[in-house]
Amino acid sequence: MKKLLFLSLISGALISTTTSAQGPVSSKQPAAQQPAAPQFTAEQKANMIKEAKEKQIPMLVEKAGLTDAQAERVIEINFETRYGAATALQGLNETDRTAKLAEIKAAKEKKYSEIPLTPEQIKAVYAAYEDWGKSMQKKQGN
Repeated sequence: MKKLLFLSLISGALISTTTSAQGPVSSKQPAAQQPAAPQFTAEQKANMIKEAKEKQIPMLVEKAGLTDAQAERVIEINFETRYGAATALQGLNETDRTAKLAEIKAAKEKKYSEIPLTPEQIKAVYAAYEDWGKSMQKKQGN
């Protein structure tokens, strides 16, 4: 009985020491402490777009039925949107962030329609990227 009491006392001390040593967990950081959006040189951006085009154009042509030129423009729009959103969303609270994301998505769809893509092609692009994302998750899971 004494051994059980002694072991529970020791384990309780270890658990409380470990917990208090980690400090409180804070999920929100002030805007000044949030990590900055990544800054890339023009050459790095060009290389990233080139790599994205090499990987994604065949998928968009096959699954969404786009031409090579349309697929290239979709990839460029996605790249511009993603890296523009990284800075635009920085430091926003959840409500403002949700509203800003809706604006960004509407602007992206407007750019898609200016390519021109039909509403059906836009839906096919979203579906193709969704399928591609699922296949990438499966590859990472293995």
